[in-house]
Amino acid sequence: MKIAMIGNPNVGKTALLNALTGGNFEVGNFPGTTVEKKEGKAKIDGKEILFVDLPGIYSLEAHSLDEKVAKDFLTKERPDLILNIVNASNLERNLYLTLQLVDFKIPMILVLNMIDEAEKRGIRIDAERLSKILGIPVIKTVAVKGIGIEELKREILRGGKVPRVEIEGNIIKTAEKIAKKVVRVEERRIDLTEILDDVFMDKHLGIPIFIAFMWMMFTFTFTVATPLTDLIDSAFSVLAEYVSSLNGIVFSLIGDGVIKGVGSVLVFLPNIAFLFVALSLLELSGYMPRAVYLMDKIMTTFGLTGRSVIPLIMGFGCNVPAVMATRSIEDDRVRIATLLVNPFISCSARLPIYVLFAGLFFPNAKTIVIMSLYAFGVAIALISALIFRKVLLRGEAEYIIELPPYRIPNWRDVWILTWNRTKHFLQKAGTVILGMSVVIWFLTNFPTSNIESSYAGTLGKLLQPIFAPMGWDWQFVLAILMGAVAKEVVVETLSILNTPISQIMTTSQALAFMVFSLLYMPCIATLATIKAEAGWKWSIFAVIYSFTVAYFVAFVVEVIARLI
Repeated sequence: MKIAMIGNPNVGKTALLNALTGGNFEVGNFPGTTVEKKEGKAKIDGKEILFVDLPGIYSLEAHSLDEKVAKDFLTKERPDLILNIVNASNLERNLYLTLQLVDFKIPMILVLNMIDEAEKRGIRIDAERLSKILGIPVIKTVAVKGIGIEELKREILRGGKVPRVEIEGNIIKTAEKIAKKVVRVEERRIDLTEILDDVFMDKHLGIPIFIAFMWMMFTFTFTVATPLTDLIDSAFSVLAEYVSSLNGIVFSLIGDGVIKGVGSVLVFLPNIAFLFVALSLLELSGYMPRAVYLMDKIMTTFGLTGRSVIPLIMGFGCNVPAVMATRSIEDDRVRIATLLVNPFISCSARLPIYVLFAGLFFPNAKTIVIMSLYAFGVAIALISALIFRKVLLRGEAEYIIELPPYRIPNWRDVWILTWNRTKHFLQKAGTVILGMSVVIWFLTNFPTSNIESSYAGTLGKLLQPIFAPMGWDWQFVLAILMGAVAKEVVVETLSILNTPISQIMTTSQALAFMVFSLLYMPCIATLATIKAEAGWKWSIFAVIYSFTVAYFVAFVVEVIARLI
């Protein structure tokens, strides 16, 4: 049995998927697209059920890629049942999508999710009457607490019903009439969401609070993770030294290549995992959409919209899903501009570079330096967006966003979200980074074990004149080149080369190197995603533009830092 889960953004579809499947779902892409989908399997009374979580959308008018994918899935795949998840606090607006789903004539169940939040706000919904009007089962749930899930499972086994509702006039007016018949608003006290919004959404306090949250996130990421990173570093160092001390070229490959190379990246796993924990908490608590709203005026100044904020914030984790997330932006010009500047947002893969260099050259101001690099990347992204929107991608754009209620995140959901994102980093460590470890080991050990005379030394010295204005040694040039595959490989390369970084690089050169690592071309995976989302023309443009910006800015930074 195949079930499609569909609803507006921020209605709790992922939480419901967790509740129905026990977290047994995988994240992938719809065939032929880069649009993310979640598929979860579950057995209900022995019956095998596949749940397909469609993108969060407001309508099926196919203006955005998300809407097109959802509509195509319902039309071509013809699922056995539709679970239409709605936010009980905003029934009228959610019913607009529900009424559009009627035309597909597929059995449906309406899920009134987050009913507890609605009732706290004095909103009472007559589910029985709503069920009669629509001709389908209506189930009240609180997915994050598991409330109503067993009743929903029983209804799923019954197969739902094909909707039978008469559209009077247009869909919007029909949704309004239905909502008036079944929704009653009682007098109530001001709830926690309104109290918090008075502070967090204040026009004077909102932005400073957002910046404070970002500061706390990065401080948490680096401070808490330090003991764990030190432990992992020591373990891999001892293991690599022991294996490489054994005689034979195979042991050299395993010790100096694989263990040292992969270990030099995995040592930063705690930093990356804690970053994802912090981002998950912000997202699941309901604060992230408010950050989007707060940033709308700033985004508009640079030719973007508040909807661009989510892909940009996601870029702190990984630029690949962040570029994919731009598909929800309806205006194509804003979408292209957002995905082009997204690689300037510092992803977690660059974090090992910052931690290494900031720790060596700025030990007493490590957090400040690293956060400044993140902020600098955002600034370059916004300036670039303004240039693109004024020169290449002109036009006005608007957007809408729903602010969900605040809620205490379910730790199980935090764990699942964090693990799914961290797993991507571990998969790279086991594939791309492992492969690059072997490549770099080969380049540094042949045709001679003397690094300067090896293929790596020859290649680095050949390209070194290009970066002569920054004064970088050939080893750093080689690391930059290898980092084009995946940014973590920069640290891995320097580790395998045994580069005495603090001895052959000045503080100003180190700062310029970090800036260049922040800005230069997107990794291969991100470029492939840009190509899939926007075509070859824009992916080639992204390489040329980002490298040019990185080179110029890094040179200016090095000169200014040297003078200071």
